[in-house]
Amino acid sequence: MDKLRLLFSVFFICVFASCSEDNDHVKETPRSVTIVLSKQNSSFSYRNFIENIDPTITINWINAYTTPLSQLIVDLENADGILLTGGVDIHPGLYGNAFDTIRCGTIDIKRDEIETTLLDYALESGTPCLGVCRGLQFMNVYMGGSLHPHLPDTLSDIHRGKDGNSTEHEIYVTQKLGALDIKPGNKSATVSHHHQGISRLADNLEAWAIAPDGLTEAIRHSDTTSHPFFIGVQWHPERSDPSGSLATHIGEGFLKAVLDEIRVRKNTDTLKTNPHVSDSNSSQVIMIDETVSEKIDIQMH
Repeated sequence: MDKLRLLFSVFFICVFASCSEDNDHVKETPRSVTIVLSKQNSSFSYRNFIENIDPTITINWINAYTTPLSQLIVDLENADGILLTGGVDIHPGLYGNAFDTIRCGTIDIKRDEIETTLLDYALESGTPCLGVCRGLQFMNVYMGGSLHPHLPDTLSDIHRGKDGNSTEHEIYVTQKLGALDIKPGNKSATVSHHHQGISRLADNLEAWAIAPDGLTEAIRHSDTTSHPFFIGVQWHPERSDPSGSLATHIGEGFLKAVLDEIRVRKNTDTLKTNPHVSDSNSSQVIMIDETVSEKIDIQMH
């Protein structure tokens, strides 16, 4: 009986030491991540924005717009994050106002279809997802909300310069977010360049920042357990001054969520492959590896 107890002591010491090593490995910061962009812009501003957060991390960027659908499905399975970028208008038929096309600018139906695929996957898998400008708008439309087709006609003209270029205005943070280090009451100057915006907010989304005219400027999924990072902003953090805006907080929050996604996946894989012990009545089965097991009958006294 003493030899048997000694055998168990040695075995459990080895198991716990192995688990400790695995856990330490999981906690390490990943050096490479994969992020899917809905559409790459010519200036690479979105890529530069995220890469500058931590230049030591290599990011594998996938441009969904130029990737065949069959390959995109495969790429999404390996994606650690999804970024919906800015761009042209969403077809108003998607939010029940097809006749509003006359008040829209350029419309890209292909992009609407691609971003539908991306959000299908993001919501099913819980993959971190950041939407910027059009990205926020598409999140809202996808979830059942609607848009102002042309803000100067319905709300105000503060969101885009009179010459059609970018402008700046303040946004006001209305509530605290666990996913971002941003406090309620924070006022920040932001770069804005859009003529559409959220009209009816989708039921499963919450607003966490507004513009001076009351337009919703930032959203998140209301189920923060299943979707800890499903966040959209109407302004352009990738073009805003990081020293005087919320840009850095948004970029850091997204990259942290992406790294956390990798750690969770690795931890899950580790649990699947670790040796384990299972009890069955008076017998104990010790799994040494996938092919070897030793059954030892133990009489309890």
